[in-house]
Amino acid sequence: MSFTTEVKNELARLMPSRRCCRLAELSALLHLEGSLHVSGRHRLYLHSESENAAVARKIFQHLKNLFDMAPQLRVEKVPRLRGHNCYSLYLVESDKTVQVLNELGLLDNSLRPVLGIPPRLTKLYCCGISYLRGAFLGGGYINHPDQPAHLEINVRHAEMAEGLCDLCASYDLNTHINRRKGLHVVYSKSRGEQVHFLTLLGAHKTVLRLESDAVVRELRERVNRRVNSETANLERSVDAAQQQLSDIRSIQNLLGMDYLPKGLREIADIRLLNPEVSLRELGQKLKPPISKSAAYHRMLRIHKIASTL
Repeated sequence: MSFTTEVKNELARLMPSRRCCRLAELSALLHLEGSLHVSGRHRLYLHSESENAAVARKIFQHLKNLFDMAPQLRVEKVPRLRGHNCYSLYLVESDKTVQVLNELGLLDNSLRPVLGIPPRLTKLYCCGISYLRGAFLGGGYINHPDQPAHLEINVRHAEMAEGLCDLCASYDLNTHINRRKGLHVVYSKSRGEQVHFLTLLGAHKTVLRLESDAVVRELRERVNRRVNSETANLERSVDAAQQQLSDIRSIQNLLGMDYLPKGLREIADIRLLNPEVSLRELGQKLKPPISKSAAYHRMLRIHKIASTL
């Protein structure tokens, strides 16, 4: 099951308590997943198709509860879905079909198709949220939490895309529009916007998962940075120690250790006995102990002597 399907299943279980919100949600669902067909003279029917059983069930429940209409349901296997089930709902013409389509904002008073968002269905704060929920259920997609943040809603008409952008802006959501494969895509690539959007819609379980995954991902990245930093420091320390040992052995073989002043000879002897310790630890082994900076400068003097040989 894809992550998008999981989110839609969670949202499909939410049923708005107010009739106006249910109307707004159903209007968005049918705008994005429905299509009007004309059959014969002045005869039309509504067809809605979804690959998600929970979404199809929600459309059926809304039509039944709001208008006491039971659409025909067909389950088919569609090649474009790789043999998965496709749930088709058919609302055939009846005496009140046109009235229902008009109330849902799919047809205007002149019986022409409405391509944008009907303002009367989203004028209330709660109804606007329900409309966005229906839009996501009808044409939404969201990336898996492990992938870069991406949320989008695919629509057929530019008027609907612009309307969704404006509606999102009224809830402080910053979205953009792109055109892809004949569709208008309303999208956001911000993880914060994604969480805000899903919180508005009521997908609290999904939001908790996204935030939990974000914490784990941030912790993993922080640990990786720390490990990489410490590994790099250790490699530099090992390389420096090997260079110091090489310098000391060159002096030992060519000049003898007595050639070095007492302070340099002491730290050189301790380095030969402790090839793996850091400069700070090396300085602490001297009597009296010296700082890391002082140990570094003594080793630098040894290196200058060795470089002249």
